[in-house]
Amino acid sequence: MNLPFAIAKRYFFSRKSSGSLNLISILSGISLVGYVVGAAALLVVLSVFNGFEVMFMGMYNHFDSDIQIVASRGKTFTEKELSKIDLNKVEGIWKYAMVLEENALFKYGDKQNLGTLKGVDSNFALITGLDSSIVAGQSFVPTSNSFQAIAGQGIAYQLSINPNDPFEPLVCYIPSRGEVDMLNPMDAFVKAVVSPTGVFAVQEEVDNKYVIVPLTYLQETINRPAAYTSVECKLVEGASSEKVQRVLQQKLGTGFKVKNRFEQREAFYKVMQSEKVISYFILFFILIIAAGNTIGTLYILVLEKRADLNILAAMGLTPKQAQQIFMWQGVLMSAFGGLIGIGLGALICYLQETYGLVQLDQSASFMFNAYPVALRYWDMLLVGITVLFLGTFTAIYPAYKAKKLITT
Repeated sequence: MNLPFAIAKRYFFSRKSSGSLNLISILSGISLVGYVVGAAALLVVLSVFNGFEVMFMGMYNHFDSDIQIVASRGKTFTEKELSKIDLNKVEGIWKYAMVLEENALFKYGDKQNLGTLKGVDSNFALITGLDSSIVAGQSFVPTSNSFQAIAGQGIAYQLSINPNDPFEPLVCYIPSRGEVDMLNPMDAFVKAVVSPTGVFAVQEEVDNKYVIVPLTYLQETINRPAAYTSVECKLVEGASSEKVQRVLQQKLGTGFKVKNRFEQREAFYKVMQSEKVISYFILFFILIIAAGNTIGTLYILVLEKRADLNILAAMGLTPKQAQQIFMWQGVLMSAFGGLIGIGLGALICYLQETYGLVQLDQSASFMFNAYPVALRYWDMLLVGITVLFLGTFTAIYPAYKAKKLITT
């Protein structure tokens, strides 16, 4: 048996023979509670960030595809440039949709707003499930002779679009790519007139930006029948996104960029991850303050056990073993506190996910009522490693003093 560990375990679990609490017991309890509360709080905060990430990913799933192909240089590409690969024969791809986007000025009645006109083919709804996000009116079938449109909820609100009014058109002014006659400024724009039939709600960033129209109508309007800005791909269920992305990038070469779902919203996910990391370090420093109490507890324990150490030294205990006793003491204290804290944090996350204990501000326009949480095993592992690190770190000085007691 490891002698220092056995002694440390006895010190950690034992009480005075009378069974009464003493100063060491009280301080040890305070240190243990500090680890428990710190570990639970850290796990809960990380889980809340995971919950928001999962929730927003779910929202974007109704608009973003699994894999997106865009040009590396310039805004658009032609179908001929894409002909080096047959997407129907790429293993893992279920369906794909061709997309063309153009910036536009929207005018509805006497109101105007800037946004993006997104032309999509008939596969787009199948790939993204956008039809399930319609909150007013109805969607449309993007055929070659269709001039209907669906608008994001934000744009619809700003322009006061009524999808049930077939007589009020949505006028779209698209910047012209040709030469502009300065004597006639209207030549700088191509005019498209569509009938808004529905309103969709995905996520605020999307809702405030997009109006969706049939791809062929937009291509004919700007006189670019073979132009596309992206190819949106839906993968077969269970297919590896990383593998398909790698295969597509190899076959398409440097002329195209192949993006997975995270890379399509790279800025958003970087912000989420940055906030999560910042929150981790804030709570880590709070844990350091709480763990600082352990240094005092272990130091007092060293002084209290001075007589015991001298007796053990006479029996052959080495200075290194005396140091290890109190290193193990710090590890045991942090390990038990961390385990209890992780269990408590997991319980809080379960209760929050099941019953929604902590509600959001009801006066705000959220699509959910309670804070979302998503418990992940690697977060539990991270919290455990963090607490063990702090327990080991705080035991260094008291253990060093115990070593000195044996040598002096």
